[in-house]
Amino acid sequence: MDEWMQIAQTQEIKPGTSKVIQRQGFRVAVFNVNGQFYAVDAINCPLETAQRGKAALEGCAWREMPSALTYKVRTDGEVVQIAVPQKEEEQHRRREVLEDTVPQGVGEPDIMAQILASIHRGKTFDEALENIYVGLQQIVEHNRLGLAFIDAVNDKLVFVKAKSDRTILLNTGFSVRVAGSVFEQMFKSGKPSFIDDLHQTLAEGSSTWAQFLVEEGMRSNLMFPLFFDQTPAGVMFFASTVPCAFSSEQVELLSRIAREVAISFSQSGRWVSDLAQSNAQFRLFFDSCDDGIFICPAPDQPFVTFNDNLCTWLGYSRTELSNLLLHNLMSDKEFRRIKRLLESLLPNAEPIVFQTEFIRKDGSTLPLEIRAVLFSHRGTSLIHGFAHDRSEVKALHERLKSQYAFEGVIGKNRKMVEIYEFIQQIAPLSTTILLQGESGTGKDLVAKAVHHKSSRKQKPFVRVNCGALVDNLLESELFGHVKGAFTGATVTRKGRFEMADGGTLFLDEIGELSPATQPKLLRVLQDGEFEKVGSTTTQKADVRVIAATNRDLLADIDAGRFRQDLYYRLNVVKIVLPPLRERRDDIPLLITHFIEKFNRQTQKSIMDVSPEVYEILMEYPYPGNVRQLENIIEHAFVKCDTEFIEKKHLPAELTDPMADILTLALMSEKPLATLEQELIRKVLAQCDGSLKLGAKRLGISRTTLWRRLKMG
Repeated sequence: MDEWMQIAQTQEIKPGTSKVIQRQGFRVAVFNVNGQFYAVDAINCPLETAQRGKAALEGCAWREMPSALTYKVRTDGEVVQIAVPQKEEEQHRRREVLEDTVPQGVGEPDIMAQILASIHRGKTFDEALENIYVGLQQIVEHNRLGLAFIDAVNDKLVFVKAKSDRTILLNTGFSVRVAGSVFEQMFKSGKPSFIDDLHQTLAEGSSTWAQFLVEEGMRSNLMFPLFFDQTPAGVMFFASTVPCAFSSEQVELLSRIAREVAISFSQSGRWVSDLAQSNAQFRLFFDSCDDGIFICPAPDQPFVTFNDNLCTWLGYSRTELSNLLLHNLMSDKEFRRIKRLLESLLPNAEPIVFQTEFIRKDGSTLPLEIRAVLFSHRGTSLIHGFAHDRSEVKALHERLKSQYAFEGVIGKNRKMVEIYEFIQQIAPLSTTILLQGESGTGKDLVAKAVHHKSSRKQKPFVRVNCGALVDNLLESELFGHVKGAFTGATVTRKGRFEMADGGTLFLDEIGELSPATQPKLLRVLQDGEFEKVGSTTTQKADVRVIAATNRDLLADIDAGRFRQDLYYRLNVVKIVLPPLRERRDDIPLLITHFIEKFNRQTQKSIMDVSPEVYEILMEYPYPGNVRQLENIIEHAFVKCDTEFIEKKHLPAELTDPMADILTLALMSEKPLATLEQELIRKVLAQCDGSLKLGAKRLGISRTTLWRRLKMG
């Protein structure tokens, strides 16, 4: 029977986003897709740091994915709840209690914490086993530590590792039957098993494994069952040369060690390289791991071995897959990229993590996240890869992306959604459009979106930057010229209006158009007619004009810099693009979009930004808007050589407060005024909004401060 547990408030997770939440020992990633909530185990789902909406869900697709544990979800008013099996809930609660307390008289909590941490720090299982064995001596005296896994095919328990201060006789490869043994009873009960006196156990009946332990000098033994996804998987042994060596308090403590070992194996496939050196003996572990696992000497050499998950995911039989190389599972371009990554591996170095796609037998692709390490076995270096299935993550990401991307424009903010809807209405018409917004807000993308949604999409989309050309060249650029029209005009040349005939002409920075060129543009807009420079022949052009500016054209009209009649001819329909600081809820989507873009361009595998960087990016004012955010991510890509973008990878203006305020000022139209206003804002923030304290800090009167605030 399931227990419903509160996991979040509905308002915590907006539509199109996700969040990783810790509750009562659970670590769950919760997605909101159009108001429908979904939940997946965050340990098995690569959503650390709560990546915003990176996944996909169609119906009950979660339950078809073996690589991730999912939960049933319901909402009760403003509360999101997940269904947890009673047994699993009890295990999590017990684990939470054990992690918060250490039994009195057993040892210091910090020692236990160090041992638990050392399990995850171990680069190899031998190293982790050594850390456990040595660390525990301080609080639980024991002489022997061992591990065995179940071979489900043969119903045997196979001993795989041991650490002892005596000669080890019960060694790697020894196996015993599970059926009818103390192990079978232990797996059924799910509880540890004591043997206070191994001599007495032998006297009551024969047991080869117990005999070996006695011959090693052991007198008592404590065994813990290991479970992978609630399925019996193995046993962890603690033995001592003293009878009745383990107390009930110590059982609680040692159970934490056994649980952490099981978690490390079952959830991330750690240390498999150490146990995979004999394929025959440790096939059982390969096939119990949630990941797809492969071992090969080099990227362009055949697999040494792989587990059944990889066969199932790719649709190949074991025989078929054993005759293939990594190269056969990727496109040529992708293989060249991955080959460079894998060839950079060093023995005993940190693993590399990257995202790629394998080609299935049926030709479809399987998105994967691969963790690769290099290890040596009998003098031979082998690449060991753990592949995590990202199908459900990629699918939900694509769905969210399609919902919140419109013809290359990214955003789910209410203002952006209204713009998308308006574009749908206006695009089929030939109406002239004026786009207004600060630099970097994406006016060119909106212009392209209008063109692609119109009946003119098969015709040219032609762009002219009116601020990039001098007056005489701009006229020629717009209307063309005939041979001999001016010095250097050696041939007759088409203008942009003629080139865009039947399509769309995008006039960017229209506010920079000179007074001499403005009336000629007005004529084209009114009559659809123009003459090339140096010609008296009138030509017609069927062109839809979209103009864009970051200037206040009404102020320019008042100042005599822009024609009023041209303004109203351009301003038939106006679309105002909001600055990024007014749609901060789009920043997570944009971060994800730019990371994907630059991963493709640079062939890197950066997964996300760190939590610290995420906070910085969410708080930054972005004077350069979306274009500046794109430049920030590109800058970080140049410096970042890890999985996550860290603070040290960001440009100085984001991490240096003085650089921040100067950049904001320099990118504005009125740098001095902007600098003053930003300084006043920061001082008032330091003074908790007090005008009296702020004025004193700035060295001006309160009246002057009030007046300057009004001017801003």
